[in-house]
Amino acid sequence: MRKYLILPIFLVLVVSQASAGWFDSGGQAAVIKLSGSITPSSQTGLGATSSITPEKIRNLNAQAIRNNAQAIIYEWNSGGGAVVASKEIRREIESVKIPTVCRFRDLAASGAYLASLSCDRIVADSASITGSIGVRSSYLEFSGLLDKYGVEYVNISSGSLKEAGSQFTNLSEQERQLLQEKVDKLGNQFISEVAQERDLNSSEVKKVEKGQIFLGSEAKRLGLVDTLGGRKTAVDVAGNMTGRQLTTFEVETGSSFSFLSLLGSDSLLKKFLSNGESPVKAEWR
Repeated sequence: MRKYLILPIFLVLVVSQASAGWFDSGGQAAVIKLSGSITPSSQTGLGATSSITPEKIRNLNAQAIRNNAQAIIYEWNSGGGAVVASKEIRREIESVKIPTVCRFRDLAASGAYLASLSCDRIVADSASITGSIGVRSSYLEFSGLLDKYGVEYVNISSGSLKEAGSQFTNLSEQERQLLQEKVDKLGNQFISEVAQERDLNSSEVKKVEKGQIFLGSEAKRLGLVDTLGGRKTAVDVAGNMTGRQLTTFEVETGSSFSFLSLLGSDSLLKKFLSNGESPVKAEWR
């Protein structure tokens, strides 16, 4: 008799919970489009191109959470950019408490790839361009032009390496070695983080550490991305993590991808108007 009474109650509870699950099976994923160069702050003025900044990611994440998103999908179209800004964006993504998916469109390389390492899953099209795991530092050097027009550059500084990387003088061998050491250290940091986050062994790391680019299909084979596909695939991946059937809403629409924008965002010459610092800066590209 007791068993008879317990069984119907158990069935009612099961049906009740299942029904609640059916009614609560839907949800929303916020889509954040990220297009342009990664910079510490937004670019303004004539010729400015769209940029991706840590502050922008922080604000978009907060907006997605306010709109009750169950997951966030970051759609990348970027060749990378500033080293520290890329790391800060990675930390902003890592701080999100709901499932995150990074989807690579035409391009998600170097600093953009580094920032994506914090996503729970990475989805790329088979034709996406990614990788470029390395650091470069470059600048324009005008000493030959100054000589041609009889312009003399006068420098008074307290250290023999203070002017390393000045655009007005040729690099000495000591200065070149100094800058190369800094770039190598940053590059090794990048490779180490990729190896750790993507669980790559030493032989796998050797296949990706030379700074080359990969198509999405190659990146999947090398362990740099998790899944091949487009937005629908990214939504399905996010849905599997949340246990919900997700629809999407866009938090913000970035500028569309173009090679012109990439060229515009690729300038490495930074003007220092008052503090006399070297224009050399390192970027993950």
